Amino acid sequence: MKRWMGCVVLAAAPAACAQQFEVASIRLCAGANAGKSSVRGGQNSSPDRVTMNCQPLRNFIRSAYITNGRFDPLDRTPIEGGPGWIDSDRYQITAKAEGTPGQEAMRGPMLRSLLEDRFKLKVHRATREVPVYALTVAKNGPKLKAFQEGSCAVLDLSNGPALPAKPIPICGFAMRKRNGSNVTWEVHGGSLDDLARGLGEDLDRVVINQSGIAGKFDFHFEFAPDQSTAGLGAWLAGASPGGPADPASGASIFTAIQEQLGLKLESAKGPREFLVIDSVERPTEN
Repeated sequence: MKRWMGCVVLAAAPAACAQQFEVASIRLCAGANAGKSSVRGGQNSSPDRVTMNCQPLRNFIRSAYITNGRFDPLDRTPIEGGPGWIDSDRYQITAKAEGTPGQEAMRGPMLRSLLEDRFKLKVHRATREVPVYALTVAKNGPKLKAFQEGSCAVLDLSNGPALPAKPIPICGFAMRKRNGSNVTWEVHGGSLDDLARGLGEDLDRVVINQSGIAGKFDFHFEFAPDQSTAGLGAWLAGASPGGPADPASGASIFTAIQEQLGLKLESAKGPREFLVIDSVERPTEN
């Protein structure tokens, strides 16, 4: 264990002191543990201790700088730069804080300060114009189902994905299921922003909500996966065959969204934020 002090230096803000871990241990995972990782890392969810097991540094950077300690699997802000070992080496971080700052603070700003101190990490943010899909309203208007209260469970993301007491969907999160050669896709209790973020996970571009529609809805549509939905491979094995959609099996995702939701995906240009690693070093020994 190592006691350490320091200040958080935000990329786009003046330096500011933040609460520090009282003690923190960083260990390189070796042997069988080197190939194991967990999104949240460990089962410790006490308000003054955090354990993140055998993860690449990129995961810690995402938690500290992008999701700010929240569990948010839909945020895929790209991280650019850095040496290859930020993905190949895996580390276990165990830390204790003074008081009870909670998991979100420890996995966000406090982890950020730890990475800057022990990994000598320096980053900056950049925004560039990139190809995107704009989510708009189709010619004949939206065909959206109003959100049904109780159809999904609100998830407290601050301490990880605690499952609801009964098997119902999580509000705002996209679910994908195989239906023969097609895929059914749905979001319960989600906004159009939630829909756009989920679609951006599966498509070959980020999706920006430009529908102008507020409120929450239950979205459901079915389509035939093709080369544009390569991201489905992360959710459903074999869901993206890599060729054009087969009209005999179902509509493409673009046609399905227009016909079944009354919305439209159009090619456009839009801003996307990147987190760029300026410099980083392997951590100091404990």
